[in-house]
Amino acid sequence: MSDLCANKDVCGSCGWSHIPYPKQIKQKLSDINGTFALQKLDIRCEQIVPAPETSHYRDRMDFVIDFEGRVGMRQKGKWWRVVDNNHCFLADERIEELFNVVRQWSIDCGLTYFDRKRHHGLLRYAVIRTTSTGQSMITIVTSAPADAEEEKKAQEALEVLSSTQRLTTLIWSINHTITDVSFGDELRIVYGPGYIEEVINSVRYRITPNAFFQTNPRAAAILQNTVLEFAGDVSESTVVDLYCGSGFLTLPLAQRAKKVIGVEVVPEAIVDAKVNAELNSIEAEFHTSKTEESDWMQFNPDVLILDPPRSGMHDSVIAEILEHRPKKIVYVSCNYKHFAREMVKLGTVYNVIQMKAIDMFPHTPHVELVSVLVLR
Repeated sequence: MSDLCANKDVCGSCGWSHIPYPKQIKQKLSDINGTFALQKLDIRCEQIVPAPETSHYRDRMDFVIDFEGRVGMRQKGKWWRVVDNNHCFLADERIEELFNVVRQWSIDCGLTYFDRKRHHGLLRYAVIRTTSTGQSMITIVTSAPADAEEEKKAQEALEVLSSTQRLTTLIWSINHTITDVSFGDELRIVYGPGYIEEVINSVRYRITPNAFFQTNPRAAAILQNTVLEFAGDVSESTVVDLYCGSGFLTLPLAQRAKKVIGVEVVPEAIVDAKVNAELNSIEAEFHTSKTEESDWMQFNPDVLILDPPRSGMHDSVIAEILEHRPKKIVYVSCNYKHFAREMVKLGTVYNVIQMKAIDMFPHTPHVELVSVLVLR
């Protein structure tokens, strides 16, 4: 198992790769239930679904370009260092191929590299995404060009990159700040339509450069089916999907429910969600808002879908749930520790009647947890 990664001692992206996969599964289940015990919760997860694939499962990788032109994953515990030429065995094999092209291009292109301590230089990240439909997107993240000459040079270099490999689309993403993130606030399409498309359980999704989408498409299908199963018969129900993103759960629910409303803070994600609804001829209502500032209660949901970020829910959202008390909640958590802390409060009025863990992230400590909460 550990032989899959040649740099496991210095790269932190696969921290559990030294553990045989069956033991990883047992450990994740044990960690979930141990967290519940620490919070003195009378709930237990009995089932964990293994990942369909334990290697080459990720459809997105964010590769760092450092100030000396190294391209790869960050060195464990050292945010400023990059393990050069480390493309990661977790990535889709097509990502590996594109990584090799991008790395060679970064050496040959003649552009400067971003110094994360001194905050100057151009090239910062190469984000590579693929889909099960055979499409691919490369996003090159840079600083803002210093002048028109550097801007022209960068544009010409990116056009060379687009011609060296068959791609669906190539994006130039410009980060005008010194913040070290793998996305920019200005997007320029160098080649292609500016997006790629994925299909999960017959639902078609458009993915734009800054959009979040599930990084394990095969396991994502299992996650989606689990949420639909746990939601039950919603044919006469109003469903509100908080933290809806680009409609990953909203759209398949809308195919079954009387009415579905999605709420998401990222405007670009809502634009994508509306496009995705049109692509699939699905009727759904979407609102751009922070969940804690939205008036989702006005819709009087029969079923509430929660899929918050790893940081969990804002205290005010928990308070609103406790005040308005939807009859049923399907909670998708990518951080079971936060879920356990929130259940201390939610458990005063809700019972957990179903629970299933889904391992979407082999060789890491992360796992998805789907739970059904019903009003007492």
